[in-house]
Amino acid sequence: MSVLGCGLIGGSVALSWKKAGLVDHVIAFDINEENLKTALEKKVADECTLSLREAVEKSDIVVVSVPVKAMESVFAEIGKYLKKGAVVTDVGSTRGSVIAAARKGLGDKFNQYAPAHPIAGGEMPGVEYADPDLFLNKVVISTPAEGMDPKVVELITENWKKAGSKVQEMTPEEHDRIFASVSHLPHVLAYALVDMIAKEPSAHVKLKMAGAGFRDFTRIAASSPVMWRDICISNRDAISEELRSYRKELDALQKYIDEGDAQAIERVFENAMRNRRGLVFPGK
Repeated sequence: MSVLGCGLIGGSVALSWKKAGLVDHVIAFDINEENLKTALEKKVADECTLSLREAVEKSDIVVVSVPVKAMESVFAEIGKYLKKGAVVTDVGSTRGSVIAAARKGLGDKFNQYAPAHPIAGGEMPGVEYADPDLFLNKVVISTPAEGMDPKVVELITENWKKAGSKVQEMTPEEHDRIFASVSHLPHVLAYALVDMIAKEPSAHVKLKMAGAGFRDFTRIAASSPVMWRDICISNRDAISEELRSYRKELDALQKYIDEGDAQAIERVFENAMRNRRGLVFPGK
């Protein structure tokens, strides 16, 4: 198996699938030589290369784990060197644009591709944080689309299940709408809050005083800016719609606060508390 893009997620796929006995040899490809050295040191990979061609030609399974914006060019390169019978998957956070990139880049080899989005991660993006148990009991979203081979989709689905994940199927469109709300929007809000405070003259005082609430709310603002920049552009229609809805909610809350409407404020907070306390997160 080859992993194209050696970071937290790609490295964790390698460790997870090796631990489950699904693969016995992992080739890591990255444009950053230091990442590859770390992958070897941490035993994430058995072999490393700066040549995408070499990684793809040697592999029966190719896992694409690069920023969303880079996927189309990567898929195009894979299409040149992917051998007959090999399969391609990815771990991107958006589906519509990634599947379109795979369809365009892989061309007549598109039927060797099956998409998957593991709902797991961490705020520290490096391969040095790769974890073989990152996906254990976590949900992986499969989004099969027209032109894909059901046998390839089933192979990738079964690999994730054997690695300890729970696979759920939905359409690419449904995926992008849902995750704009529960994943992409929270990251945008966390980045925006930290950015806003960091620009203020009193930022150092405020941040020094920040407690557990601020820490928990903004933890994800330590994630990779490049990765989340690409996600925002890739899924911009759905994210923009969520931002508009959130802005309406904030406008309503500001009105209640400006008017001193305690009952309205409490009604919003009560509804949020009740729904938040009732949540059961995957893997918990």
